[in-house]
Amino acid sequence: MKNRTFKFLFGILSVTLLVSLMFLGKTYWEIYGFRGWKKEVWLLSSCTATTQALADFKKGNLRLLRIEGENDKLRFSGQREGPFEIWIVQYFPILGKAHKYSTEQYVDYYNRKMRYMYDHPEKFQTDAEKPNGEN
Repeated sequence: MKNRTFKFLFGILSVTLLVSLMFLGKTYWEIYGFRGWKKEVWLLSSCTATTQALADFKKGNLRLLRIEGENDKLRFSGQREGPFEIWIVQYFPILGKAHKYSTEQYVDYYNRKMRYMYDHPEKFQTDAEKPNGEN
């Protein structure tokens, strides 16, 4: 009788272990796999930064962003780099690895887009801004 109970308990625990490992593997794949959080953050940060840089450029705000420790709002650093003002982005180190990665990606894409638009302003004029309605 004890042998039968032991086999039954062993079978239940084995199945439970396998199911738990499957869930763990699925979770690991979602976090670090092909569609992991870094790829999602990279996509969203790059899109948001590019859109913001384009809006700032069209308003005539030539700025570059920098991360300098904990900061609760976007603020001017008082420094310039050529034609660009240097601004400090909102950043909270206590929020961890994902927030740091997201902020770094945002700053990188924003700065690259702003420099590119500054170097090629003719590509970013609207039809209303072009002389004689040129296309």
